[in-house]
Amino acid sequence: MTPDALTAPSTGTAGPAGHRIRTRSGRMTVTRRAEAADLAAVNAMHGRCSPQTLFSRYQTGRSALREHEWARLTRQGVSWVTSPVHRPDVVVATTHLVHDGAEGRGELALLVEDGWQDVGLGTALACWTLSQAPFFGVREAVVVTTRDNRRMTAICTSLGAHVEPAEALGGTRDGTEDGGDIVHFVLAVPEEATPRRVRGTCGHASA
Repeated sequence: MTPDALTAPSTGTAGPAGHRIRTRSGRMTVTRRAEAADLAAVNAMHGRCSPQTLFSRYQTGRSALREHEWARLTRQGVSWVTSPVHRPDVVVATTHLVHDGAEGRGELALLVEDGWQDVGLGTALACWTLSQAPFFGVREAVVVTTRDNRRMTAICTSLGAHVEPAEALGGTRDGTEDGGDIVHFVLAVPEEATPRRVRGTCGHASA
């Protein structure tokens, strides 16, 4: 992460054509709700991601999403895809907010293509997601990641997240306990949140 990663201003704006974010490198992106038809472009992005980036997102060796997995992400929660503003056919990031079974709680997950990392896009997308969370009944967002995922850790820290104690977790959704390498960051979502009112540095870009 670059030294100015937590201080560079975000220039995200919302509009009917999507949520626009200008990265610190000057590239403009647009984020919109994901659709079933986006799967091919999403998997093409997976193919451009390094194994390390994919492992940081999934904690496994996954290299693509299956149709039913993408359907679950777009139907059981809310998902967004991000594209360069002049290349709407290309996906460079995906963002998901999926209800995790607890009342008012959802899991926030990001995947940003390697060539678009460290330019402020990750934090801007996390802020956008938190600003939208109240509209989907989410008051608390959880990020599940590995302890050595420095980019996601920096994003969560900058947004005022706290680490959920291990004894409070009980286990993952499939009933198995998380390994010691997994950490759960919890982000509070204020009511009627906006990108600049969410706790932390939502008015600034990070990773």
